Amino acid sequence: MTGDLAARWVRTVVPSWLYRWLMPVVWLAAVVASLLPDLGRCSAEDPTVCGPDPLTALVITLLLSSVVLLWWHPLVAAAAGVLFMIGELLYDDIRSTQIAWAVYGVACAALLLRMVTSRRNQRSIAASAPRHHVQVPPAARIGVTSRLLVAGALVLIGAVAVGWMNRQDQREDEHVRRSVEQTAVVKSHTDDGELVLQLPDGRTHTVSPLDDYDDGAQLPVRVDPQDGSWLRLRAEPADNTHWLGVASGVWLLALLFLLRDLRLRRAHPRRAWRGPALPVRIEPDASSAFAVSSADGRVLLGFLDAALDDEESESRLFDAVDALGEEADQAPAKLKREWEETLHRYRGDALLVGDLAEGSWPTIVFGDQILRPLSPFRAPRRLPWRAERVVGLPEDFEPDEDVPATRSVEAAREVPRLPWEVPLRARPQWALPALIAVVVVVPVAVGTFAVWGDWFAAILATGVGAQLVQTFGSRAFYRVMASATDLWIRTGWSERRVPWRSVDAVEIEEDGLSLEAGEDWHVVGGIPEQQLPEVAAVFETLRLRSRTGLPDQTVGRRLSPVLLINAALVAVCVLILVLARWSPF
Repeated sequence: MTGDLAARWVRTVVPSWLYRWLMPVVWLAAVVASLLPDLGRCSAEDPTVCGPDPLTALVITLLLSSVVLLWWHPLVAAAAGVLFMIGELLYDDIRSTQIAWAVYGVACAALLLRMVTSRRNQRSIAASAPRHHVQVPPAARIGVTSRLLVAGALVLIGAVAVGWMNRQDQREDEHVRRSVEQTAVVKSHTDDGELVLQLPDGRTHTVSPLDDYDDGAQLPVRVDPQDGSWLRLRAEPADNTHWLGVASGVWLLALLFLLRDLRLRRAHPRRAWRGPALPVRIEPDASSAFAVSSADGRVLLGFLDAALDDEESESRLFDAVDALGEEADQAPAKLKREWEETLHRYRGDALLVGDLAEGSWPTIVFGDQILRPLSPFRAPRRLPWRAERVVGLPEDFEPDEDVPATRSVEAAREVPRLPWEVPLRARPQWALPALIAVVVVVPVAVGTFAVWGDWFAAILATGVGAQLVQTFGSRAFYRVMASATDLWIRTGWSERRVPWRSVDAVEIEEDGLSLEAGEDWHVVGGIPEQQLPEVAAVFETLRLRSRTGLPDQTVGRRLSPVLLINAALVAVCVLILVLARWSPF
């Protein structure tokens, strides 16, 4: 596809900010507008006003789907918005609410129409480009995918929700059949907005009403003579239909996962096939997808998450994507060079076989490699002031020139007395005091929040405290010890044991040492720059001395003091929460 044709194709794309940002704002405005008018009061004469309404539970699923799915399935979200508008116009008699959701429904209809038209135009433009048919070999068999497992779990959750709703309804019907009607008086309101009702026999009940009631108001209620704990306001029958809404929501998600899995299997046929191929240019992106551009590389068309047929090559490519992220700054130079060379191999001219449109599942032929889609093709996401760009290797990237060569390491003539604690930069003076402060303050804060009844804040304080212990403890207890047989590196929650027999090379990096052990790399940081050559020489000597012809040993781990402190802190906080819950003081 030429640059001019690709530019025409890009102009047909619906800007993603319309449905990812603008439509949720319109949805929120419609919600606010529908809450402003008086929705009426619960009535003892007509209990259906605040009673169970299965249709409303199903319609609420459409309401939530019309905004939740905008980032994942915008077409489905727009269709749900249109259906909700129809239901709102048919069953709601509040004028302002009808107008608010009519505006949102019309916006959804316009979005749906524009997206369908856009994809049809994209296919038409791509079909007008010169193409030739190519043969695509059969794909490997697809087993049980994570999508199928998630869909199955969601179906089960929905079935459990419906079963629980039916069970609750049966229990409620039994109480209603045995109940008698009485008149209760509103004695007071609790701080949580609950009502304290007094029955004619002097007993009191606390209930959570939907409507507002004044103190002293007389309310018709139903009580069960055989169960003194059961009481219902006649104007507010028990409503368990929200479980039906939960079930319909998770079943809708299960259906979408199932349809996505079926589409994946259609894109991976078990037989060879021929299809029209479009010349494009591809390169790996930091998102783990392949960026697809016009044949001249001038116009970015979109991104396709695809996998290679060769599992070993796919694994290397998947690991190499780390070179485009923040992990690359901490990776050894040799490993980074290997990553970038791998990425560079998958950048160049390719053939896109199949439809080129948003939501399509094309296959890419790159030399003798086949890239099969794992998810639909998507156009670059856009905001009014900028568009998504490719995060990949520089255009003029040259692996041998861009990656600095590692400094050679010579063995030391003398080795310090073993075991030897490797000299490190001075630890931050605040790390240990900060760790002690966290261990002391967090249990006190958790206990205080628990006594106040603020359980969310208490649980949040426990989680934040555990994270702070890990952060401060990693700095306070960081240590590297070398013995004649192993190197011990204490970081975070564990202490790594790297046997010298498994180390293939020691290399000096800009800010530390890297040890190559088979396909793994172990980075030792925190060593003063002027002492890097001396420490590297000692490591090299110990590595060479361990070469006795014995089999390599695997890397081992043991618990670090940081993990023990963290576990003790969490245990104390949990004990405080349990005591506060069951034995308030």
